[in-house]
Amino acid sequence: MKKILAFLFSVMMIFALVGCGGGDNKAENTGAGHKEKLVIGTDADINNLNLQKQQDAANNVILKCTHQNLVYFNNGAKGGDRFVPGLATDWKFVDDTHIIMHLRKDVYFNDGKKTPMTADDVKFTLDMAMDNVVKSALAGYVGCTVKDPYTVEIEIASYNNEFIQSLSSLPLAIQSKKAYDDGVKEPWFIGTGPYKYDNWVQGEYCRLVKVKDYWGNSLPADHDFAAGPSEVIEFRPIIEASSRVMALQAGEIDVCVNPPINDLKFLKEDKNVEVYEQPGTRLFYFAFNVEQKPWDNKKLRQAVACAIDKKSVLDAALNGKGTMQKTILNRGLWGFYDDMKGYDFDLKRAKELMAEAGYPNGGITTTLTYANGAPYEQIATVIQANLAQIGIKVNLEPMETAALKSYCKDGKQKLFLWRWNEDSKVDFVYRDLFYTGSGSNYHHFADPKADAMIDAVATLKDQDKRMKTGIELQEYLVEESPQVPLYIANLVVAYNKNLKGQCFYGGGNHNWSHAYIAQ
Repeated sequence: MKKILAFLFSVMMIFALVGCGGGDNKAENTGAGHKEKLVIGTDADINNLNLQKQQDAANNVILKCTHQNLVYFNNGAKGGDRFVPGLATDWKFVDDTHIIMHLRKDVYFNDGKKTPMTADDVKFTLDMAMDNVVKSALAGYVGCTVKDPYTVEIEIASYNNEFIQSLSSLPLAIQSKKAYDDGVKEPWFIGTGPYKYDNWVQGEYCRLVKVKDYWGNSLPADHDFAAGPSEVIEFRPIIEASSRVMALQAGEIDVCVNPPINDLKFLKEDKNVEVYEQPGTRLFYFAFNVEQKPWDNKKLRQAVACAIDKKSVLDAALNGKGTMQKTILNRGLWGFYDDMKGYDFDLKRAKELMAEAGYPNGGITTTLTYANGAPYEQIATVIQANLAQIGIKVNLEPMETAALKSYCKDGKQKLFLWRWNEDSKVDFVYRDLFYTGSGSNYHHFADPKADAMIDAVATLKDQDKRMKTGIELQEYLVEESPQVPLYIANLVVAYNKNLKGQCFYGGGNHNWSHAYIAQ
């Protein structure tokens, strides 16, 4: 118990995950003297804007400008609650399995018709989510009953510590039932946010324009749902990192997401550029498809875990700008527990485990699949060399991110590299990555014991027992080794020195809805 209490105290002291540049930017957000257009240079292509069928940061930053949630995640950066009212004004647990939630009465969709958002839209959105790949974000959801136009009753199967937090997840942003009923083309484009879609050319740009009749136009500038000053926000995917830097310095873009680490010194010397850097929440990991032989062999997976030199991986990928990791949980999440043995780089132990697995002389040829470009290429090259030392020949197979996701979902991969950005909800991390049949369980890991512990973390009311179970779950996942956590990358953004109103999140899901270039 003392150990658990000490751990809880340490969690309270963990760094903040959100940075808002320029002081309290929302208070400054008057918009007086600003450029009409804000241009963001992203490090990944925008490939899917159906918010219930994607989870990529490059898409999420756009959706944050166009859509809104019942509950808003503000990280508790100012000492308050991490989750506060959004489109919902309040909520109350009637009992363990029923929640009454009241809605704002002044919200309209950005469909050009000022269609009001009502309880019917909430029910429609939640019910639709259960038919899509984000159902793990709504674990335990039974149904939603419309009590009146601005009141819903949500039923869950059993008490869930984090269900309200689930409602802050972007895939659960409220959508327009009417748009779907009317057969509107791409109805998921319609949200309640201060910006709406203007044009999207995949691979080139996605342009948003300010909603003139936005429901929140009358809110004060420091309100989370207030309209931002920029008339246009344009997102430009520039995959090559050096090209993003050149575009920033040439004034073609205002923000360069994830500039090359080797260019930071150079950028910091540029009088027209600011560089923001902090510990992040974007975790990179190496993983196995445990349904593919020989990777159904736990001892073999453990041998690989011991053979990977994480320091060399981090140095190659980010020149050391990050934190080596033993567990899948980001350091700011409830339940993070780093006081475990894990698998340190140990070639002697790796070879012993190879023998125990039935491969004393190696002799394994396999394939490592990953997304094109940095940092995956650098990670893959180091791991290829690492595994060669224990007799495992690794062929490298890069592919486009969208193709990789489909490839992994279909179970065609053997080994793969991936990243995870979740920084708010521990149950979603475990459930989506490791629960049998869940959306991002590309390991194809199906373990009743792990499932039971994941359910317990979600539903146990006794917080001491919950913490104990959470620690046991982390240790069990390390033991089973469906994946090898590598490192958490530092968050780095370079931008025009006149940028105001920005809000940076450790996982890269930045909020640009209040950002602008002052003049």
